[in-house]
Amino acid sequence: MSEKSNSLNSNHERRLSVTCRYIDKLLADIETSLNISASKLAFPHYASDLSPAQRRVIEDFISRIRAQLVRVLDGQGIERPPADIPVSRSLHTNLTFIDIAAEELKPEYMRGYGEVPPVAAIELDGIAAELQGLVRQLDRYVTRGSKENLQERLEKLERSGNPESDVTLLKKLESVVSEHGLVEFRSAISMILDRLEENSFEIAIFGRVSSGKSSLLNAVLETDVLPVGVTPITAVPTRLVHGDMPAVHVWFANRTPEEFAIAKLPELVAEQLNPGNEKHVTRIVVQLPSPRLRDGIAFVDTPGLGSLATRGAAETFAYLPRCDLGVVLIDAGSTLTPDDLKTIQTLYEAAIPANVLLSKADLLTVKDRHRVIDYVKSHIKDELNLDLSVHAVSVMAEAESLWRQWFDEDIAPLYTQRQELKARSIRRKVSSLQQAVESALRSQLRRKEQISPQKIEQLRVVETELRQAGGRLEEMKKAARNVANELEYSGAAIIRLTAATVVEAWSKQRASEDAIPAIVRNTAAWAVQEKTDSLRKRLDVLVHKLYDTLQAAAKVLEIEDVPGQQEFSETLREMPAFDPGQLAVQLSRPFLSTVLGADVLGSITSKRLTSMIGGQLSNSLAAYHALLYDWSERTLNQIQRRFDAYANNYRAQIDRLVGDHAPASERHAEISRDLEILEKARPESSMAS
Repeated sequence: MSEKSNSLNSNHERRLSVTCRYIDKLLADIETSLNISASKLAFPHYASDLSPAQRRVIEDFISRIRAQLVRVLDGQGIERPPADIPVSRSLHTNLTFIDIAAEELKPEYMRGYGEVPPVAAIELDGIAAELQGLVRQLDRYVTRGSKENLQERLEKLERSGNPESDVTLLKKLESVVSEHGLVEFRSAISMILDRLEENSFEIAIFGRVSSGKSSLLNAVLETDVLPVGVTPITAVPTRLVHGDMPAVHVWFANRTPEEFAIAKLPELVAEQLNPGNEKHVTRIVVQLPSPRLRDGIAFVDTPGLGSLATRGAAETFAYLPRCDLGVVLIDAGSTLTPDDLKTIQTLYEAAIPANVLLSKADLLTVKDRHRVIDYVKSHIKDELNLDLSVHAVSVMAEAESLWRQWFDEDIAPLYTQRQELKARSIRRKVSSLQQAVESALRSQLRRKEQISPQKIEQLRVVETELRQAGGRLEEMKKAARNVANELEYSGAAIIRLTAATVVEAWSKQRASEDAIPAIVRNTAAWAVQEKTDSLRKRLDVLVHKLYDTLQAAAKVLEIEDVPGQQEFSETLREMPAFDPGQLAVQLSRPFLSTVLGADVLGSITSKRLTSMIGGQLSNSLAAYHALLYDWSERTLNQIQRRFDAYANNYRAQIDRLVGDHAPASERHAEISRDLEILEKARPESSMAS
C-alpha cells in the first residue's frame, strides 16, 4: 500500500481541522462559564460552586487539551488557519447590538406595551441616553484606535512643547484613571486635550456685499482665490486656514465630505452659482500656504448677518460664526448703517471683541480719513456706548501700509492675549479634574455605612435629576428633527403668508411693483426664521437647565469639577440662515383688486406666486431642511458629549458612594498611594485655595 493511500484526503483533513477548531471553541465556552461564575455580574446566570483549587485544575486541563489539539494537526501536517477577524470588529458588532437594545427602551418603542406617562417617558429617554452614551464612548474607543489613545496624544503634546506642567499632571491623572478603572474621566481628559491641541485664533469678517471683504482677505493672505464681486450664499461661512497646498474641503448635508481644487471655490460660495445653497453645503474650509495663517490665525469669511441683524441681538447670536474677534467692514464711501450697528452690538453681547475697518480708504484724503474715523467712533459711542478701535484700510498698493498697520497693532496682541487666557482656562480645568479624580479615589475608600441616610437620599435625587436632564436632551433631539422636517414641507403655508403680506401692502398703498420681490423674499425668510428662532430659544432653555443640573449635582457631591457658564451656550452658534435665493417674482396688483375681498385677492395672489416660485421655494426649503437637520444633530451631539463628560463622572461617584462596590482590602494601599502622588502633584495655587 502506498504512502499516499495511507494519508488523509483533503476532505478528511478539512473535517479534522474543523473539529479541532470546534473543540477549541467549546473550551473557550467553558472558560467563559468559569469567568462568569467568578465575576460580579449584575444579573448572574451561574452560581459558583468551584473552589479556587478546582478552577486551577480545570484551567490546567483546558491548556493540556489545547496543546494536544495543536499536536494532532501538526502530526498530520495540517496548517492551523490564521485569525482573520479583527477583535475590534467583533466588539463593534456587539456594541452596535447593545446600542440598538438601549434605543428600544425609548418611549416611542415602549408604547407598544401600553401608554407611557409623560414623566416616565422622560425617565425612559434618560435611561436610554445613559446606556447609549457609555456604549458609544466605548465604541469610539474601540473603533478609533490611536485617536482615542490618551497616552499617545499626551506624549505628542509633550514633544510639541505645550505647557509642561499641564501635560505632566494630565499624564499622571490619565495613569491613575487607567489604573483604577475610572473610565468616566476619559471624556474630560479628552476634552482638555482637544483644547491643548487646538492652536487657532479665528477672526470673522462681517460686511455688506461690495464692502470689500474678499478683496481685503486676498490682500492680507497674499492670494487671489477668494471670488470678488459675488453675492455669497447666506448659510455658510468660509474658513481660511493654513495648509501646505491650496485646497478646498467641503462638507455636505447629503453626502460625504470632498476635496476640490481651489478654482472650484466660486461654484460653492456664490449665490449665482449655488442658488439657495441647492448643493447642500454645510461647511467650507480653504487651505492656503499663507504666512499669516501659519501661527494658528484663521479667518472666517462670513456673508454677514444681513436682515438677521434687524432682529434682537439675542436671536442673532445663534447665527454668529465661532470666532475670537469680529471685524466689521464698512465702505469708506458709505455710512454706518443700522445693520452694521446691530452686528457690532451682537458681537459685544456675545463677549466677542470687535474691530471696525473702513475699506477703500485710498479714495479719501488723509484729512478725510481722520474725519470719517472720528465720525464712526463717535456714532458707535453715541448709539452703543462702546469705545472701539476703528482703522482705515485699502487693498491698493500705494495704501497697503494701512491694513498692515491694523494687522500688526490689533491682531498680534489679541492673539497673544487669547493664548494666555486659554492657558489659564486649561490650568483651571486640569485642577478641577484632579480634585474630581481625588474625590473618586477617596469615595472608594469610604463605606456606605459612613454616609448618613439623608445624604444617600440626596444622592438618589441627584441621580434622578441627571437622568431626567439626559431625557430632556433626547426629547430636544426629536423636537429639532421635527422642526427641520416640518420646514421642508412648509412651502404652501409660506406662500399663503407671503400672499397675505403682499395683499396687505397693496391695501395700504405701501408697495410699488418693484418692491414686491423684496417683500416676497423677506416674508419667506421671516416665516422660516420664526420657526428656527423658536427652536433656538428652546435649545437655550435646555442648555441652561443642563448647566443648572450639573451645578446642583456637583454641589451635593462636594466636587469642583463643573462646567463653565459658556461651555454649553457657545455650542449654539453658526445656525444656518435660510436662503430662499433670488426669487423671480413679477407680480402686479390685479385690475379689480379694489372690489375683490382680501381672502379672494389672497387666494389669487397665492396661486400666482405658486406658479412663479413654488418649485424654487420647495428646492430652497429642501436644502435648508438638510442644513438645519445636520446642524441640529451636530450641535446636540456636541452638547451631549459635554454633558456626559460631567454627568458620567457624577453618576459613577454616586454609584461608589451608595452602591456595593467597595474595593478589596489589597486595593486600599494602591488607592492611598495614588492619592498621595496626586496631592503632591497639585499646583501650589490650588493647594493654597
